[in-house]
Amino acid sequence: RYYRAEVHLSEGSQDYDLVGYTKEQVINDVLDQYERHMQFLHLVR
Repeated sequence: RYYRAEVHLSEGSQDYDLVGYTKEQVINDVLDQYERHMQFLHLVR
């Protein structure tokens, strides 16, 4: 079993993959990316 998440921005796919990540690593990575995104949104407002 494997997990996959794709990042798509208006510029297109970002070639970011989680191949080989465990379920826990995927969860942690998604949460980290979300936190970075929220910080970015806070800075640009």
